[in-house]
Amino acid sequence: MLGEIRDRLSERAHNPFYDRLPPGETIRRYLIATSGRTGSTLLCSRIGEYGHLGFPDEFLNEAYISQFDRLFPTPNLDDFEAYIAASFASEDGVFGLKTDWWRFQAARRLDLFRSFYEPLDLIVFLRREDFVAQAVSLTLAVETELWHERDVVVGDLEARQRQIPFDADKIELHARNILNQEYYWTRFLEESPAPRIDLFYEDLARDVDAGVAAIARAFDIPPPSATNPAASTAPAVRKPRSEVPAEWAERFAAERADFVRYWRINRGELTASS
Repeated sequence: MLGEIRDRLSERAHNPFYDRLPPGETIRRYLIATSGRTGSTLLCSRIGEYGHLGFPDEFLNEAYISQFDRLFPTPNLDDFEAYIAASFASEDGVFGLKTDWWRFQAARRLDLFRSFYEPLDLIVFLRREDFVAQAVSLTLAVETELWHERDVVVGDLEARQRQIPFDADKIELHARNILNQEYYWTRFLEESPAPRIDLFYEDLARDVDAGVAAIARAFDIPPPSATNPAASTAPAVRKPRSEVPAEWAERFAAERADFVRYWRINRGELTASS
């Protein structure tokens, strides 16, 4: 998909509409290296409210680029890149990119939007300690097409999830995808000279501002505090509640006990292809 988008946008001429963009320069870049259902939407939303770290998002996601192409006047590749850099960096030129491994790998292979991630000044490795819960969450999100609170009518989430039949094979497939991404991210991190911090979904769920503060400290930027308006408001994005994920995670751990035990030991050390 990224290759098709690159080919379509690269055939276009520059659109003078984008000359209206205010001048801006990315001074420092950070990458949120992650996979699905790690709390990245909550984290990025809170970073955006904080203001001093830009507003990281999935700028390599083909759905994001396609939506931009529908909403804005016929951009070419350079127009899109310039718009994102100018609009989502902080006033001090701090820019963040959130991506899963597969899109990051594809973008590098296609030599696409390198100004978003080269050179890197920081890598935030965002994971979920409980990969079974993560795989269950991903399975349910895919099957229901309900990903965030904004997608859900109050009280509707659990009812929708109850309609989905439990399928251990699908959960294992998503778990292997997650584990494979972690393996490749780990190898990339070992080779990258950029500093690294590790964040976990479980910690963000308790205190997302602590995660924002960790990134801010890495850039020697004052972290959110009681004097910062964003620090005194509830996060704008919250994960909707349902009892189904915990039930499925317990059942999967029982039915696929050998799989779960093996990957709790070897996670990040091997690829998990079936």
